[in-house]
Amino acid sequence: MRYPSVIAALVIAAVGMTGDHTRAQQSNVPDIEGTWVRLDTVGAGSFGAVNALTGNAVLTPEAAAAAAAGRQGGGGLRPGLVADDNKPHAAGEPYVVTDGSCTLPGGLEPNSSAFHIIQSKDEVLIVRENPGLHRTIYIDGRKHPDLSRWRPTVVGHSIGRYENGTFVIDTVGLMPGGVPGGGRRTAETQLTERYTLSADGKRLTMTYTWNDPKIYQKPHSYQIVAERQPAGTWPFEDWCDSGDPTQRTSVIPPKQLP
Repeated sequence: MRYPSVIAALVIAAVGMTGDHTRAQQSNVPDIEGTWVRLDTVGAGSFGAVNALTGNAVLTPEAAAAAAAGRQGGGGLRPGLVADDNKPHAAGEPYVVTDGSCTLPGGLEPNSSAFHIIQSKDEVLIVRENPGLHRTIYIDGRKHPDLSRWRPTVVGHSIGRYENGTFVIDTVGLMPGGVPGGGRRTAETQLTERYTLSADGKRLTMTYTWNDPKIYQKPHSYQIVAERQPAGTWPFEDWCDSGDPTQRTSVIPPKQLP
């Protein structure tokens, strides 16, 4: 099984840090290293629909007004580009599924592409098989930087710890944007992730909880489940040219059979 990745070299190099998974064999450290693929556990038919099912974000009046204004403004695509409307398209009719930028799509949550987790003594890497950034979660005891001197990024700043067999990640410093389920985020918004491995080691349940009293009346939480891929799974390098017009009309539906 093969999955595309623009940072395959990073995955291969990082795997060398972990050797024989000696750290992950400790009782408090779950062996989450490997390749994972997100599952549609509710039969929604698409991850967009799955995200819609997590629509339990309870926003403050101010945040709700700002979210509504953002939707009316047309979203975050570059001028002249139109987002996919999720309606059926005729065979041969191209439609836009991306704005053509070679960046991490969506939020921190995995999409249909595989992602890779690499564990070492001082950090954990989460590498998405998409053009864009990887995540580094520091587990060496450091604190978050002073946000007044931090430039918000797509992945923010993450620190983590192992807690009773669960990997817990704390992230701040994210670029402003949307959150599945109708949520919002700013650089000050705190995201807590809890990665819990099933008893057989084949499934990973990732619980996301967003906290920000300026945005949420109560913490906004939802879960995503991923399935471990076979040991022989490996990534290979792919390319992305943001100037290529095919990046903006990348899907042409084939003729559908009855």
